[in-house]
Amino acid sequence: MAEIAAAVGGRADPAWGGAAFRGFQFDSRVMKPGMLFFALRGAQTDGHDHVRELRTVPGAGAVVRRDFKAGGWKLPLLRVADPLRAAQDLAAHVRGKYGHIRYVGITGSAGKTTTKEFLYQILSSRQRCFRAPRNWNNWIGLPFSLLQLSGREKTAVFELAMSDPGRGEIDRLAAILKPDVALLLNVFPVHLEFLKTLANAARAKGEILGHLAADSCAFVNGDQPLLRRVAAAYRGRIVFFGCRPRGNDIVLKSVRREKEGSRLGIDFFGIEEDFLAPLTSRSHVENLFAAIVAAQHLGMKNAEIREAVSRLRPLAGRGLPRRLGRVTLIDETYNSNPEALKKALQWVDGETAATKIAVLGDMLELGTDELRYHRQVGRFFAGLHFDLLLTVGRRAGVLAAAARRAGYPARRVACFPEAAAAGQFLRRELDRGRDAMVLFKGSRGMALEKAIAEFSHE
Repeated sequence: MAEIAAAVGGRADPAWGGAAFRGFQFDSRVMKPGMLFFALRGAQTDGHDHVRELRTVPGAGAVVRRDFKAGGWKLPLLRVADPLRAAQDLAAHVRGKYGHIRYVGITGSAGKTTTKEFLYQILSSRQRCFRAPRNWNNWIGLPFSLLQLSGREKTAVFELAMSDPGRGEIDRLAAILKPDVALLLNVFPVHLEFLKTLANAARAKGEILGHLAADSCAFVNGDQPLLRRVAAAYRGRIVFFGCRPRGNDIVLKSVRREKEGSRLGIDFFGIEEDFLAPLTSRSHVENLFAAIVAAQHLGMKNAEIREAVSRLRPLAGRGLPRRLGRVTLIDETYNSNPEALKKALQWVDGETAATKIAVLGDMLELGTDELRYHRQVGRFFAGLHFDLLLTVGRRAGVLAAAARRAGYPARRVACFPEAAAAGQFLRRELDRGRDAMVLFKGSRGMALEKAIAEFSHE
């Protein structure tokens, strides 16, 4: 308690100054003995309302606001101005305490979690590695991820994200993490409802570069001019990676499909290596490329990386394929944006000659131009060779209308207000005894997993 109080500038009740804790939590429902609870205030909840419940948890304590009335409970309390800021300050303290660990920070508009998981799988094959759970990447998730470190790790991988207001969020997260290695993956039309422009989004992502030490390294997608412009203002070591030979230090020269996977040909500063991965999605291949680049910088040999890459698996909701009879379902239900959606559609279009179906939900957080982006994707879709288009949501309906205007047959289009109805329609229309591939992709708020559940229902 004394160390924690000093790190966060808090005041522990004198009777409990000798308390000690082995874990940290912000959800009272999963508290275990010996954990310290941070009473965070949300838009509709306040952790202080649940502090009383901790009296039944042996060895528990709580970080609370200074004005919190304890009511005479015998519970170790640490009083601070803001429990969330205290968690962030304690996370920064832990990061400094475990300075021997090499910290990786990943940011970008898309692919952060997949890249993090791929890098973790690669590094874990040869060393003790930690990665932030799930998509814990915001003002709450990042600090509580850092607070799970044991200090025995050699590397630790985190993702940094933003929401509203966007500018300044990654700056604050990076100030806590102080990454030794930064990966700046991409910038796409996401969060534009408050960032307004792609240039603002690029500057917000680039805030991570301001918190790298002199001996740190940033890997930046050199295929994107906006990210190059952001990196130009940074004086530290920058390595550009991408698919274009000109201007990139590390180049993804080729991607060849082989049976159930893809072979990546990568040029590392003039030295070519190849890696065979059990991945077929182009987006996943690009995420893996970034992970390989970071793994090599972190000391893994190419042979070690090659062996680990051969056993990779995508995550549920992020391109995980699933067989249902002779139908292959591609689950991309976690999120969507215009560029990622076009890549996914193009990949499925070239992947199979069988029946191809797209179940597409609204793309959210695109700002005032959201309908224009949906129309663009609709016109793009009309140029492909899909047999059926199902849409979920009002915005995706605009996408469908644009596809029809661009020449896609109206009889092959069906629009639904909810995901479950789309799945029921697909179950009636598609014979599982014939070869087919179905792509499900939409923003998280559209819950397209419900369409998969309805279609899969026996």
